Amino acid sequence: MVRFAATLAGLVFLFSGCAVKEFGSNLKYNIKGEYYLQEKKYAGGRQSFLKALQEDPANAQVNYYYGRFLLAEGEAKTALPYLEKAAQYNPGESDYHFWLGTAYGENGLPKQERASYRTALRLDPEHGQALTALGNNLLRAGELDQSYNLYRKALHIWPEDPQALYNRAVILRKLGREPEEKVAWREYLDSYPAGRFALIATDRLNSLGDSSYRNYQLGARTLTLSEISFMPLSAELSPAARPSLDLLGAAVANMNKGELHIIVYQQNNGQLARKRAIAIRHYLERKFPQLKTHKRIRLSWFDVPEERTVLGKKLVLSESVQFFLADKVKGSAGKRPAGAGKEPIGYDKVKAEKKPVAKKKAVKK
Repeated sequence: MVRFAATLAGLVFLFSGCAVKEFGSNLKYNIKGEYYLQEKKYAGGRQSFLKALQEDPANAQVNYYYGRFLLAEGEAKTALPYLEKAAQYNPGESDYHFWLGTAYGENGLPKQERASYRTALRLDPEHGQALTALGNNLLRAGELDQSYNLYRKALHIWPEDPQALYNRAVILRKLGREPEEKVAWREYLDSYPAGRFALIATDRLNSLGDSSYRNYQLGARTLTLSEISFMPLSAELSPAARPSLDLLGAAVANMNKGELHIIVYQQNNGQLARKRAIAIRHYLERKFPQLKTHKRIRLSWFDVPEERTVLGKKLVLSESVQFFLADKVKGSAGKRPAGAGKEPIGYDKVKAEKKPVAKKKAVKK
């Protein structure tokens, strides 16, 4: 009996030692793998885990990280079998199934991609990445309602998930649910007001008659800004307008050339339009003195609504602010550039500097 107990204790110690060793190896692989991924040192991680793979080919973590580095370097086809092995060796790890689904997607295998994401969500119903990725997969398949519900769940976990925010609005547009679509585009732009998708989102929002955000053409650059708003019935800028004007002023100041044209529309109130244009100029010149020094701001104001067309929809705005950048043309003082729209009821006139005329010397006869 004593010999049996001693033998059993020895076996427990032996297996415990193996477990500790395996735990230590996996912890090492996890620390190393996450370091290379977070630092985006994919080539280094690939080389390190290739060596580990040769030493421990049946280790799920080693296969997983090696597959992740291949995937990050655009080698989805090569990565696929390693990620399949990782999920096979450790089927209870939700991340392994999520990244296997990503590899299937990049290899053009949408059904297998979908199945992997669903497996990940069975293991972890709060896996935000899998919720969004499965939503994307179903959106491509035209399963709009299912996709929409997945994005809602993903946004409950991470309210600023960019793909879920954007694609939720896309689905609402496809379903013709305009009131909800407006809210969805605004929420996307509140979190991501810059970049290519912001430009698209802004046009779609404007086409619904909402000017909370607007795209402005500044030379070769298009800038998305939130609405330039004022305190009610006044020319005082609202605090909400300042971040947009700060962004606008910095962009123009950094361009070092061209005139910024500020055009204000106020239906049946040209005096208020003028005051608002002046208020914007004063704010920009105070924050960016170089704009004042080089006289780079020009004003125009109208007492009629602004008319514009966005994505084929004609919009009439009773009050609005327009900006654009135009090259300064010599001898154009007091003139408005082509493309400025209707003739305004007023604009600021910059007097051209008069060049001194050399006096002719008297010639003695």
